[in-house]
Amino acid sequence: MLKSTVLVAGPTMVVLIPMAAAPAMPAMATHFAAGGDGALFAQMVMTIPAVLLILAAPLAGILSERIGRRAVMLLGFAVFVLAGSAGLFVDSPTALIVSRLLLGAAGGAIQTSSLSLVGDYPSGGARERLLGFMVAGSCVMAVAALTVGGHMVDSWGWRAPFALYLGGIPVFILALFSIKPRASQVSREHNLFAPVRLLWPVYLLAAIFTVGMFMPSIQGPFLLDQRGVHSAEIQGSVAAASAVVAAISAFCYGFLIRVISPRRLLMLTAACFGVGAIGMAKLSGATSIGAASALMGIGSGFVEAACATIILARIPEEMRARALGLLLSAIFFGQFLNPWVVAPLRGRFGIEGAFVWIGGGFLVLSLAIALGMVLRESSTSAVRQAHGAPESL
Repeated sequence: MLKSTVLVAGPTMVVLIPMAAAPAMPAMATHFAAGGDGALFAQMVMTIPAVLLILAAPLAGILSERIGRRAVMLLGFAVFVLAGSAGLFVDSPTALIVSRLLLGAAGGAIQTSSLSLVGDYPSGGARERLLGFMVAGSCVMAVAALTVGGHMVDSWGWRAPFALYLGGIPVFILALFSIKPRASQVSREHNLFAPVRLLWPVYLLAAIFTVGMFMPSIQGPFLLDQRGVHSAEIQGSVAAASAVVAAISAFCYGFLIRVISPRRLLMLTAACFGVGAIGMAKLSGATSIGAASALMGIGSGFVEAACATIILARIPEEMRARALGLLLSAIFFGQFLNPWVVAPLRGRFGIEGAFVWIGGGFLVLSLAIALGMVLRESSTSAVRQAHGAPESL
């Protein structure tokens, strides 16, 4: 029970890496406006940890094979607390960026070791439920970070939410006593990127979906600010609407996966992202925009768990740590890409137009996934009927 708690708490704390900074972005943009584009710098503070996480997650998988997942997890939590809370006192923009990069490396270590340990649970129930609970816990933390963080910004300024990273201390202590050392499993395949040969479509989809997943939290505050909603607490609450619904859908994942394949859940996710993003652009008022944000949350709860399910079903056990590390790299690469994908759209069409273009792209992706499933089912239906095989992941 304690081990399961740590495995849920690990990814839950990692979600603080971007979300604790999200409510502070407008205030941070104002604070650093004198040095150039304050809005872009604020977005980079939120998303720059993804750079190191992209690199650190697969390396953490290799390191887990060498020194053990427990050691990697504990080291990750120690750096997480120190680097995360640095925003409380650093003054230099460069120092702030460096601390955020270290925070990303810590997040990669925590998330990779947690997902790898989940792979030890039996499939067909326990594993999938735990994957869903991990995402659900992350979504609940996102809600808390966005709402509480917004209140902290309004009350004490943009630095205040960085205190949330100190919550990693009790999780570190719990992991110290509940995660037992285990003999390492070194894969015969030494190529770090060997899983890419089998799983590159999954990694590509994960990155694309993450760009859409972070539209409410990264771009939503600027959309609301343009609409005249300047309160960080209200902006955080609108973004939190997506996370609340994502927590519910993720909690249900372990039950839904018994009757709906991961591919169909990803098709549903793309449709929710498309309709939700266009709704955020076209609707007026914080409540209506929050409802559209909540619609996007339906799909957000499925992305990581569905992709992890596909990977765990396809990859040998001794390569799971690095394969899941690469999944995390893809997810955080999508998070890092969000400002760079949206910036040119925002510059040409405005923030509302950017939401419309992103939403349209996901509607096209939903149709493409549906078409791909139809073609796949058509080409394999004869084989399935002959052998009575269940639908493949």
